Amino acid sequence: MESKKEALKHYEDEIENALLSLELSGQLNKALAVYCTVEKGIEAVESSPDDPFYVEKQRVLAYCLMRQVNILLQQGQLEEALALSERELTAACASGDEVTLGRGLMSHGSTCIVNGNTKEGMTFIEKARPYFERGTTYDHAQGLGWYWILKADLQNAEMIPGNPSDVIHACDTALDILMPIKNWPGVARAYAARAHAYEKLGNHEKAAADRNAQSEYEKIASEEGIGSP
Repeated sequence: MESKKEALKHYEDEIENALLSLELSGQLNKALAVYCTVEKGIEAVESSPDDPFYVEKQRVLAYCLMRQVNILLQQGQLEEALALSERELTAACASGDEVTLGRGLMSHGSTCIVNGNTKEGMTFIEKARPYFERGTTYDHAQGLGWYWILKADLQNAEMIPGNPSDVIHACDTALDILMPIKNWPGVARAYAARAHAYEKLGNHEKAAADRNAQSEYEKIASEEGIGSP
């Protein structure tokens, strides 16, 4: 019989596979179907709060719900995304894992903002940053880099205050963090956000250079099969 540890590892692998083979290639409905099935499997793993595997179950569940939230947002199902995001944050808190909690806070904050609750959303996003800054692992650095990308994207979209110079600073910070750990999807996103800011400033030469860099790193990420966090 498969152990709880093996079952949770199996479900996490299924999430990763669906992310790389389906979600990132735009097959959102197929990816969502996988995530929903995996969620049921995770929930079926028996584990009480005093069980050593309870926190691991909550960590994997939070990851599964985060991927669902991401797809629902892309599909414009904002209220459904917010409800799932609240469940994701609850699971992230129960996991006791710094990176999972940081991601959960950022995910929920972003979902709040998209639903029109900007002030509340930014409160959650700013709460995420210290969790990523506490550690030195790849995942901590990745989370911190994507925190800066998120701020740049929200400023570019004029969903939160910020001028093009603020965006450029955020992207520079993200690149300084993500380039050394070779997080190519994040590097590509940072170049894309910075190019947008340069375009607003009328600096088309720098914008074009960043667009070229974006394409280059998107290609590298695709070739290496690296997904977003």
